[in-house]
Amino acid sequence: MVEFSSMDKSIVGGLIGAGATFVVGLIGYLVFFGRKFEKIDKLEKEQDKQEEKIDDFSTDIATLKEFKANTEKIIDQQIYKSKSPISLTDFGKQLITESGFNEIFEQEKDNLVTKLEERNPTTQYDVQEKARLLMSELVDYEPFQPLKKYAFEHGKDYAQILRAGAIPLRDYYLEKHTEITN
Repeated sequence: MVEFSSMDKSIVGGLIGAGATFVVGLIGYLVFFGRKFEKIDKLEKEQDKQEEKIDDFSTDIATLKEFKANTEKIIDQQIYKSKSPISLTDFGKQLITESGFNEIFEQEKDNLVTKLEERNPTTQYDVQEKARLLMSELVDYEPFQPLKKYAFEHGKDYAQILRAGAIPLRDYYLEKHTEITN
């Protein structure tokens, strides 16, 4: 039988105490980091849910944009003739003439062409549709502000005046860009 001296016993006791402290400390760290990992997992799950919501919103926004575009086309049947290429009806021509759009367009047409060039249309159809989109977005364009007064005083739709103005813009753009033939 092996006998331990009191010094050996104190060393062994110290080692056991140190080991126990280490094990308790290790358990404490594991519990601490376990909670942190749980929080990280919860955050990742929440982020996934948020990303799903963003995807849903993006889809809804795309649907609403498409609905808006289709609605505008239905509303604009009174200003556009459905032939190829689309052209202004007599009402559309009257609208841009009486509203003062034509005079403003003459002063701004090169600026508008520059804005349309930034959208890089490559076909005649692209020019037409991008011109309509551009004009719809220019409701706050400073040179067009006098058209608002006309629209208000005559019960007309200001945005529709601008959309009608897309046809002269399309035609002028195609005059300046004779390379676009299809």
